[in-house]
Amino acid sequence: MPENVVPERFNEVVQIAAPVAMAWSNFASSEHMGAWMGDPSMHVRVEATWQVGSRFIVRGIHHVPFENAGVLLAFEPMKRLAYSHLSSLSGLPAQPSNHTTLDFVMEAEGDCTLLSLSASGFPTASIYHHLRFYWAGTLEVFKRYVESRT
Repeated sequence: MPENVVPERFNEVVQIAAPVAMAWSNFASSEHMGAWMGDPSMHVRVEATWQVGSRFIVRGIHHVPFENAGVLLAFEPMKRLAYSHLSSLSGLPAQPSNHTTLDFVMEAEGDCTLLSLSASGFPTASIYHHLRFYWAGTLEVFKRYVESRT
């Protein structure tokens, strides 16, 4: 794919050796999200009320301070979490066309959990490539985080 072409979406799936309730409690939690979204030196903090329509903010340090701001779009306990995302590091104005949607779905598969991510709406090719790289690795980090707690 040419570097300047912006795909519509990407999908990632990870299987977690833990029941959905355990995976969800570590996923949709400001305390736990801060632990698996970045290494400790990044000081990641998630601010959310978990009410659809409310602000969803991820702050931390990645060489410089950053703030990923958006809105909680869906919250269905033990099933689905979706939010919009715009990183302060992008330099783009905070308008809807510059936000990416991150939509996570959890499903039971026997004693395991399938966590699927569908990301869409990338304002630039570099944002697409960055988010695809970040979430491919971070879903694996989340898997290890949950499995280490069982």
